[in-house]
Amino acid sequence: MESVQVQKRLADFSLEAHDLYLNNTVPHLDGPPKPLQFYRDWVAPNKPCIIHNAYSHWLALSRWTPKYLREKIGSKVISVAVTPNGYADAVVGDRFVMPEERRMSFSSVLDIIEGKVQKNGVFYVQKQCSNLLQELPELVDDLEPHVPWMSTALGKSPDAVNFWLGEANAITSMHKDPYENLYCVISGEKHFILLPPTDRPFIPYGLYQSAVYQEQDSGEFNVIDNTDSQKVPWIPLDPLNPDLERFPQYRLAQPLCCTVKAGEMLYLPSLWFHHVQQSHGCIAVNFWYDMEYDIKYNYFQLLEALSEVSAGPHDMAAA
Repeated sequence: MESVQVQKRLADFSLEAHDLYLNNTVPHLDGPPKPLQFYRDWVAPNKPCIIHNAYSHWLALSRWTPKYLREKIGSKVISVAVTPNGYADAVVGDRFVMPEERRMSFSSVLDIIEGKVQKNGVFYVQKQCSNLLQELPELVDDLEPHVPWMSTALGKSPDAVNFWLGEANAITSMHKDPYENLYCVISGEKHFILLPPTDRPFIPYGLYQSAVYQEQDSGEFNVIDNTDSQKVPWIPLDPLNPDLERFPQYRLAQPLCCTVKAGEMLYLPSLWFHHVQQSHGCIAVNFWYDMEYDIKYNYFQLLEALSEVSAGPHDMAAA
């Protein structure tokens, strides 16, 4: 009975957040805002938006063609995630499976993207430890190493600047990050499914054995357990095809869907759940600014704990 009462209060809590301040769609801003205004209107209330003309001065928007990238960084060796199905860092059965990481020249990745070379698997440049600055510093002059108005608004520089390039089948499974995220599409488009932190009671989690894909000589991918690692908490639900019989609480979630096109910037607030798809060959750059571990984070930790306590058998169960 107590668990049912907690579930009802959590559902009311989420609905109240939608009634009070959350938008039914992702708003669009015509241009880059003033730092204080952006902090007041979007960062403080933890709401996403899409910003137009925020980086129209970047040379990357006109320069980053396959021809230019081959000439500029074609010989550079970078980290590439390879999976059999496009899902990297995702729940597969009773495992949390990470991609096989390969070191490849940038030109060889472009060969696959452009269909000049056929390979097993789905390839995605997605290494998220500031790979633009660490692996591809030659490209920094075509953009900026930070977003000045965001750095001023937050009083800090980004923790990481990441470069993304992949096939249409490359999908980012639903998760959240402890970052204020500015996601900038250079070419193509990205498709996001977003859920606010206040929808956490409706989002299932499990604990999964960590594993990694490994391609065999036959071309098949095996799943190899990381036997020395702890179990990983992750979301087993696919928002593209949610199993509502297994996860009935997800019926109460209110996801937002948005498309971010070339030249547009998505502000994705910290702790928002997101699932991402893309057009084939889409190129993007994102800036991760570390979130403030203040009372909002404290409240979210409480919400997460209450969600786990009140959840059904699938949430945080040992898988």
